[in-house]
Amino acid sequence: MKDQSCYACKEGSSSLSTWFLGLIFGSLTGFVLALLSSPKSGAEIRENIKLKARNLPDKASKIVDETIDFYAGALNYGQLVIEEQTSRVKSAVAAGKLAAAKKREELEMESGSVLPLQHR
Repeated sequence: MKDQSCYACKEGSSSLSTWFLGLIFGSLTGFVLALLSSPKSGAEIRENIKLKARNLPDKASKIVDETIDFYAGALNYGQLVIEEQTSRVKSAVAAGKLAAAKKREELEMESGSVLPLQHR
C-alpha cells in the first residue's frame, strides 16, 4: 500500500512554498510600482532603493518567523483538538460497552439463561 502521509507532506510543503513565492513576487511588484509612480527625483529614488534594500533581509526574516510561528501555533492547536476528540470518542465507546454489558446482564437475569454470542 502506498504511504499517503508522505504524499500529504509533499503536497503541504509545495503549497507553502507556492505561498511564499507569491508573497515575494507580490511584494516586489508592489515595490516596483510604488517606485515608478512616485513623484521623486532619480537621486531620491535611488537612495530610497538603497535604504529599502538594506532593510529587506530583516523584514523578510521577520515575515518568515511570524509565518512559521503562526503555522506552528495552528498545528499545535489542531493536535490538541484531535487529542481531545479522540479522548471523547474513547470515553463514549467505553460508556457504550458498559451500557451494553449492563443490558446483557439484565436480560440474562430476566430470562435466566446465557445469551448467545456472549463475549467476556
